[in-house]
Amino acid sequence: MREFFSLEGNFNKYGGFVADTLILSLLWILFSIPVITIGASTAALFYVATRRIANREGYITSDFWQAFKANFAKATVLWIFIFVIIILLIWNMWLALENPELMGAFGGIVLPAQIVILVEVLFITTFIFPVTARFDMGIKETIKTCFFMANRHLLTSFTCVASIGILLWLSFLVWPPLLFVTPGIYAMFASFMIMRIFKKYRPEMDKDPVLELQELELQRAEEKRLAEIGKIAKIEEEQN
Repeated sequence: MREFFSLEGNFNKYGGFVADTLILSLLWILFSIPVITIGASTAALFYVATRRIANREGYITSDFWQAFKANFAKATVLWIFIFVIIILLIWNMWLALENPELMGAFGGIVLPAQIVILVEVLFITTFIFPVTARFDMGIKETIKTCFFMANRHLLTSFTCVASIGILLWLSFLVWPPLLFVTPGIYAMFASFMIMRIFKKYRPEMDKDPVLELQELELQRAEEKRLAEIGKIAKIEEEQN
């Protein structure tokens, strides 16, 4: 029991995780109030969440603020782009349902097509802000990368979209106070899944600096050993 409540115990570990999740949620809500800043706020949310999942230490507030500033321009453009596309898709779906005669001969395929496109956009959006937060890419390259990841890892895409849908349903229809922690809960859950994908392409990402230093020292020791073997072989060759 004493170990459970110690500084290194599970109580402190999981209690800190819950506190981080709550703080992240409140920061996201606060920085998203102007609405146009939702993109930058979401990128900052995922920057902190992915680093927490990787056990990288830092200060939540300062890390969030730094990521918010660093990704503001790109994340805002992407957020507006995504928002406009989703609104247009929903509008087209509404027209197809309420006024099918406007679609003419294509009425039977417009609605299914819009649904497929909307799902694809949601899948891509799952990766947009984590990628924006953790990789230095242009807007076009970011969209291409997210399109590839979203369709290459469909199970993760579906799980993330389903989880945010469930959380929003619980928040609005079951227990409204949950809404104040939903951003942090989703970010932590999605980051756990997305970081596994990121590390498939960038194995060194967020590696423990202590382990990284140990690996570097081992590599240098091996290089030194090979150099010594080379010198000995060269001396023996000259003697012969």
